[in-house]
Amino acid sequence: MHTKLHTLSYYDEMDNMSLPKGLLNRPNGYYFQARIPKAYLSHYPKPLIYEKLQAVTLKDAIRLVHERWAELHQEFKRIEETGSRESAFTQIEVDRLAALYLNHLLEEDEEYRNEGLSDAEYKSLEESYEIVGDDQAKRLARGRPNLDDFEVADFLESYGIKLDHDSDQYRKVALALLKVSKKATDLMKARHAGEIVETPPAPPPVQTSGTPQAFDTLEALREYWLLQPSKATGNNKGRTSSAEATSVIRKFRDFVGDIPPNKITEEHIVQLKDKMLADGSSPATINKARGVLAAMFSTAKRNRKIATNPCTDMEKLPISKSEVEKPYTIEELQTIFNSPVFTKGFRPKRFQGEAIYWLPLLGLYTGARLNELAQLFTGDFGEEDGINYLVITPEEATGRTNKTGERRRVPIHPDLIKMGFIDYCTKVKDEKHQQLFPELKITRKDGKLGDKWGSEWSGYVRNELGIKRIPKPFHGFRHSFIEHGRRSRMDTELRRIIEGHTPNTVEFKSYGLSTFPLEPLYEEIVKLSYKGLDLGHLFKSE
Repeated sequence: MHTKLHTLSYYDEMDNMSLPKGLLNRPNGYYFQARIPKAYLSHYPKPLIYEKLQAVTLKDAIRLVHERWAELHQEFKRIEETGSRESAFTQIEVDRLAALYLNHLLEEDEEYRNEGLSDAEYKSLEESYEIVGDDQAKRLARGRPNLDDFEVADFLESYGIKLDHDSDQYRKVALALLKVSKKATDLMKARHAGEIVETPPAPPPVQTSGTPQAFDTLEALREYWLLQPSKATGNNKGRTSSAEATSVIRKFRDFVGDIPPNKITEEHIVQLKDKMLADGSSPATINKARGVLAAMFSTAKRNRKIATNPCTDMEKLPISKSEVEKPYTIEELQTIFNSPVFTKGFRPKRFQGEAIYWLPLLGLYTGARLNELAQLFTGDFGEEDGINYLVITPEEATGRTNKTGERRRVPIHPDLIKMGFIDYCTKVKDEKHQQLFPELKITRKDGKLGDKWGSEWSGYVRNELGIKRIPKPFHGFRHSFIEHGRRSRMDTELRRIIEGHTPNTVEFKSYGLSTFPLEPLYEEIVKLSYKGLDLGHLFKSE
């Protein structure tokens, strides 16, 4: 009689319906779960490992679980032999990592500059280089890298490298990357002075003991792209990005076919464009869809997950004037705010309560997006040093989201207060509602509170008010805010913070408070005026 030994314990007692030990099938995907034995607990941050697998099919998930168990047992063995769960990096590997990091920093800087810098952005970058460069020099002189630098940790993890922040290995790598960061800052300062500084080519990827990921489906590229921090905020991308990526994958399969990413060529990208044009999609829609696809491929290529990017030479289609976003004219705004909704208490049932009155006014005076405003809670308002403000907040628990994934405070314009907005907020809160606009409902899977309302508003503006030249009638308020903010001489950078465009500077991302101070934002918001627009009939009598 033979006794079968299960050295790595891959499986529980299995029948045909069982899953391998450690594999969990959840509604949002497959997960690996393992409890760390007591003998090794001191080497791990938590006693339980719980990780989402980059797997689309059950077959992929089973393979990845096997690999993850093998990796984990290798770590246990290394702890017993060396007292550390990380394998040692050679100096060659550290040098390669440093070269990769220099490529990453200068490539990101080059992409940002290629978009064109405003005067305010140019000046802000100049100031941030001085601040960051001085800080880096002091830390180098003292031999003290920032061991909690999330950008360093994220960069390492993009190559499958996970090191304990308390380990000598991590300090060694972090110090090498600090040296590279200082070099990159000096080179970016030279670029800023007009010198030609080429981005060095990336060396071959560092080989580590990390588990290789399968990037043989577009869904795998999507999930990896969604996990990467946004350049503007450092946060992961939200539900909107996920929905857009899912939509373009579906279009690609419908029009081109189910092709693995490493088999997709430039010809396939052209084919997608041609088929979408033939199907009646507008150039703006095609540009947006292909832009998301390009971002997915670019991220995977930059992080050495795939060998080529078929979207590299893709050009945007020209957009007709009728599709370009426009602000409202003063006459059109006067037509809107003189309509029965604002003068006669007109509240059609399809517009779901007071949202039809307040959402357009909020859009006009904050520049916020429709769904950022539609999702407001009664608790999203406050006062600080006499300044009333609202908070636009993404929250995973409630499904709330915004474009950047960043929480921001927006000072409330004095005109809105004169119109009774604070009184309305107080009334809804006293009625024990959680939503500021409690009648708004989500009407489709993965939808948002403003979706149906936005569609009704578009019909109202076009069909009942006769304003048909604005492609997206609610978004027109955002463009009006930008246009009249410029005319009112609002500071460009501060206005963009109010709008929800986070400045892409090292200084803004790495220094100061997590939310921007209210006082300078308020000083700018009070400058906003719509010259020639008469909204006196909306002001409440004192």
